Amino acid sequence: MKRIVIALVLAAAPVAAGTAPSRPLVAQGLILGEWRKADNRRACAPIAFSREGGARGAARRANFSGGWAVAFDLPGQRSAYGVAGTGVLPGDEAPIGDQREVLARQWPYVRALPGLRPQSFAGYGIEGAKPLTAADPDGRRENLLAYVRVPGQRCLYNVWSKLGRRHLESLLDGLRVVKVTR
Repeated sequence: MKRIVIALVLAAAPVAAGTAPSRPLVAQGLILGEWRKADNRRACAPIAFSREGGARGAARRANFSGGWAVAFDLPGQRSAYGVAGTGVLPGDEAPIGDQREVLARQWPYVRALPGLRPQSFAGYGIEGAKPLTAADPDGRRENLLAYVRVPGQRCLYNVWSKLGRRHLESLLDGLRVVKVTR
């Protein structure tokens, strides 16, 4: 019985011990700084990229009401990609299976996220929840957006890329929880 209670407490904690990689994540310090100022920090652990998918953007803070965000700019392209923990919304406390069903109906593509807790997933496509087209199958001329859900977190994460589907999927696969030190 004690093991079950401990496991539930760790699953709901912002960051479980041992989940962060030993090397720094991309813009980790900036993400932690923005997360620490966010209204949703108790319900929405900070996440970051372990890799930039071949891009090397300049990180900067971005505004997300009630939450936190970091965008990456490239020469001639503002907010080329980024990550955000949005303000807490109705439905954020629903079981992860229910959340997956909702996003699978909303978004044309869904994938598991191996770098986060088991059952973490993303629903994604062109902004507006549209599928990619035959004329642009990688979406390189589109704004791609992913909604990310992580068990134990009561927020919706956003990951975006203007650099194509392969880039967005690389960012998603490289998502990690940032270890919070006090």
